[in-house]
Amino acid sequence: MVLNIIALLIALVGVLLLQSGFNHLVGFDLSVSYLFHKGLDGYTITIGLIALIVVGILASGFYPSFVLSSFKPILVLKGKFSSSKRGTFLRKGLVIGQFAITVVLIAGSLVVYQQMRYVSHQKLGMNLDQMLVLKGPGLTSFDSTFFLTAEAFKNELKALPHVKGVAITDRDLGQDMARAFNVRREGDDPNNKHTIRNYGASYEFLKTYDIPLASGRDFLPTDYHYSYQLIHNVILNESAVHMFGFTSDQDAVGKRLLFYGNAYDIVGVIKDFHQKSLHYAIEPMLLIPRMSTGNPISVKVDPNDLPATISAIKAKYQSFFPGNVFSYYFMDEKFNKDYEDDNLFGKVFGIFAGFAIFVACLGLLGLALFATAQRFKEIGVRKVLGASVGSIVLLLSRDFIRLVLLAILVAVPIAWYVMHHWLQNFTYRIDISAWVFVASGLLAVVIALATISFQTLRAALANPVKSLRTE
Repeated sequence: MVLNIIALLIALVGVLLLQSGFNHLVGFDLSVSYLFHKGLDGYTITIGLIALIVVGILASGFYPSFVLSSFKPILVLKGKFSSSKRGTFLRKGLVIGQFAITVVLIAGSLVVYQQMRYVSHQKLGMNLDQMLVLKGPGLTSFDSTFFLTAEAFKNELKALPHVKGVAITDRDLGQDMARAFNVRREGDDPNNKHTIRNYGASYEFLKTYDIPLASGRDFLPTDYHYSYQLIHNVILNESAVHMFGFTSDQDAVGKRLLFYGNAYDIVGVIKDFHQKSLHYAIEPMLLIPRMSTGNPISVKVDPNDLPATISAIKAKYQSFFPGNVFSYYFMDEKFNKDYEDDNLFGKVFGIFAGFAIFVACLGLLGLALFATAQRFKEIGVRKVLGASVGSIVLLLSRDFIRLVLLAILVAVPIAWYVMHHWLQNFTYRIDISAWVFVASGLLAVVIALATISFQTLRAALANPVKSLRTE
């Protein structure tokens, strides 16, 4: 009871010391006082801590008392009480369990690192660097003059020294695009209909985001009209080309699609790009020459004198759209936020792997101390008979390494299952390599050898006279 209560007090002090770092890690302002206040589910945390202490007291106190009370006094006095198979099985089982958890967490950390590295290096098919996105002017009226105002605004921004491009889209990239239903090829079976994502964009969109054309042409200013019923040109991505059954990108150009009660000419085909994070697959989509008030405005800038550039953009915005609030964000930062939970997951995995290594080392060290104490006289006899220090160290280490190897065998399928399940959150993901488990296992073996080396060397170098003088 005393040991468990001391452990609780040390834990609470540790929480106090680590609180600010933990809050920074998870992005929440949490407090230790919350542990002892009624939360959303009542006093569950307080009750849980009390239950943990009670279970710890019972588990750590009752089992040894039951085992010790079952020994015969004559065997205890002869020093043979430590030969209980039940006790040996429990001790070894705990070490195996601790190292199995360690290997799972090490392997998991490596897989998370690999996946996030893969995500960060994966090409999206478009360029988000230094892309400033402005909130659209929602208070501006949409009429026939809007296109003239928007065109003049874009030209004014392009004239700024550090602005490289401007485009208007009907919604933010990263959001779900609108759907068009019952879309089919002209002349095709009327029942052969498709649902497809559609995205409205100004004619500078492809150039501003560096999205390459695969065939055909980009939109022209003449493709736009404030009356959507008079729009008749679209651009497909390559996934849509395959969905509609065109034989090639070139084959799609010049054909027609029927939807919204109108016929639309396919004037171009673009390469597929990731409109959302790699958690999602690329979907068939079509671009429509469509924009309106309230639509976000993407401004490609260079990093030179960025504060002055933003200030100049703000002045232009307020001049053209008075009464609208100027706000902005960077597109690459928004995309990176989609991976915040995954990065946090990886950090937590790494932190818990460190804790698991520490706990496993304590367990293995305790077992090593116990085992060497049991075999103290045996080691003395072996040394008297000429055994070398190396052979004794190998003798003592062999049993421990067997436990670690068994832990690795237990951990590998568990680690593979857990990480395989986690990777299903990504449409585009790595394959789990065998070297991850090899590296995790080798690291566990190295940690185990480092943990027991001091104790085994100490036992091997001990003077045999001390262990045999009572014989």
